[in-house]
Amino acid sequence: MKLRGFLIDLDGSIYRGKVPLPYSKEFIEFLRGNNFKFIFLTNNSTQLPREYVLKLRNMNIFTEEEEILTSGIATAIYLSNMKKEGKAYIIGEEALKKAILDYGWTFEEEEKVDAVVVGLDRSFNFEKLKKANYLIRGGAKFLATNADKTFPSEDRIDPGAGSLVAAISAASGKRPIVIGKPSLYMGKIALSKLGLNPEEVGIIGDRLDTDILFGHRLKAKTFLLLTGVTHRKDLKKSKVQPDFVFENLEELTKFLKGHLKNKS
Repeated sequence: MKLRGFLIDLDGSIYRGKVPLPYSKEFIEFLRGNNFKFIFLTNNSTQLPREYVLKLRNMNIFTEEEEILTSGIATAIYLSNMKKEGKAYIIGEEALKKAILDYGWTFEEEEKVDAVVVGLDRSFNFEKLKKANYLIRGGAKFLATNADKTFPSEDRIDPGAGSLVAAISAASGKRPIVIGKPSLYMGKIALSKLGLNPEEVGIIGDRLDTDILFGHRLKAKTFLLLTGVTHRKDLKKSKVQPDFVFENLEELTKFLKGHLKNKS
């Protein structure tokens, strides 16, 4: 392996909810101390990069906005590339709406729109489902920030944006364009930010269906952490297999130290 950088998942890999996972601070310090480049890559669109900076700082993990890419930001970039200015009906929280507004689009609830964008929305209801259904059937492009059906909180597994996307897809009869992991679209943005080729990058995450599949599609090395939604028993029944499996970040750090020692 010629690893020079990493794309690192947050929920289930660095923390669960508001609780940092063991050795997360030490792991990031190890990466910095050994000149590894990295970007935190999250499918969660409910916070902006600056909010993640503050959240991580409260866990004694220090980072910059440029080191964080959310599915919300990636979706806003996609819309901007599709059309410099447009109208979107957004099912999502304030961070997603702000990201899209910052890239030149407007939020519209009553008129015909160019796109329906769906992210995690903890106030999702039947009226929003009905409106999205009508707009998509009327010709609006259907975009999903991500297709994660669940995400890990401190002590439970909660419904994710993918659960809402599935409902809208069922109602409208249309499949969405998915922007977040495992989509290559988000991956290309992240690789461009790192300035590295796929063979130089490792993908770190806790989900087989997003993080590890994402790594396979990028043709990058994959590192599965068993600190989130995936358990060892899940590996036996999955077609998607990681290159490496670790119980936690401490195990991964020891592995990378050995990797550096073998290179020298």
